[in-house]
Amino acid sequence: MEDETASLMPQTHSAWYARRRVPLLLLAGACALLIIVMAGPPRSRAKTESGLPGEPDHASVHGGPAGGAAAAASAAAAAGGCGKVRVDFFGESLCPDCQHMVRDVLGPMFSNGIADLIDLRYHAFGNVHNNSDGSWRYQHGDNEGKYNRYILCAQHFHAKQADWFPYVKCLADNMHSLDHKADECATGLSWDAAQISGCANGDKGKQLETVAAEATWALRPPKTFVPWMVVNGVAIGSDYDKLFLYVCTASSASPKPDACYDLPEKMRHQG
Repeated sequence: MEDETASLMPQTHSAWYARRRVPLLLLAGACALLIIVMAGPPRSRAKTESGLPGEPDHASVHGGPAGGAAAAASAAAAAGGCGKVRVDFFGESLCPDCQHMVRDVLGPMFSNGIADLIDLRYHAFGNVHNNSDGSWRYQHGDNEGKYNRYILCAQHFHAKQADWFPYVKCLADNMHSLDHKADECATGLSWDAAQISGCANGDKGKQLETVAAEATWALRPPKTFVPWMVVNGVAIGSDYDKLFLYVCTASSASPKPDACYDLPEKMRHQG
């Protein structure tokens, strides 16, 4: 299409305009390119424009000076799960709602393929209070601390979530009889039960528990209950029963498991 401005100019200036137009366009293009380079890529956000979790922002999970070793451990774990949706589970071993989370929310995700989309970490610590003597008081008694450490030690020695989650589910299935079932859960998976119990009752278990405590206390915003679920750095609060929806939405995988497109029965009807 002919440039209307050029057609309206006096004929005596047409040649001058033609000669000057190309350098001016090149100069404008160079300026635009310089602005783009100086601006750099956009910063990642904790949420996408739709309000759903975007890429991980580990500072929002483990941020603040209390993060310490927990932040480093989290970053390393996230690097190993490149391309997956990061899911941080803050809970405790003897909590009924955490038992529900393991058995009824996470369990089906490991059966229907949605768990393949996630990089899951279970920070087993929960609602713990500091005593004046420096010891910890667990919400459901000292046994809760003990079996929190069992969960943490299981993840330490069996780092793949497909390996450690069946053990955690076995603990949840036998929550009220762990004194004689915890070792059975390990041997049932052909694990060294003494390795897990020795870790949980020794210095390594305490070290892992301290890391879980730091991660829990560094949460921003702080948790207000357990189970407290964080998806790509964003807490989903009371929506934890709908974790699979957040995972399927946040995942960039293609194709996704069929379960991502199937609504649970209780969500198919209004009222």
